[in-house]
Amino acid sequence: MILYTLLRVALFAAAWGLVWLFTPLDALWSAVAGLLISGALSLVLLDRQRGRVGQAAGGFFSRLNERIDAASRAEDIDDDVEPPEGR
Repeated sequence: MILYTLLRVALFAAAWGLVWLFTPLDALWSAVAGLLISGALSLVLLDRQRGRVGQAAGGFFSRLNERIDAASRAEDIDDDVEPPEGR
């Protein structure tokens, strides 16, 4: 995840810098153009890294859901047990 984020930031910085240096746009419009260009380039250049991040996130959330389901089942079992008489 950290590698993918660093690559996205580096791609944006490179696109922004190139647009700012080689066009008459000011810094804000260069940043907007750099954002659009880097977004389009990342779809192609960072596809493999994005897939890895998606798999890692999917695995994390599936494990989290399994733990929640297990805790819910454990609560259901505890609720089915009758308290001893006399209380």
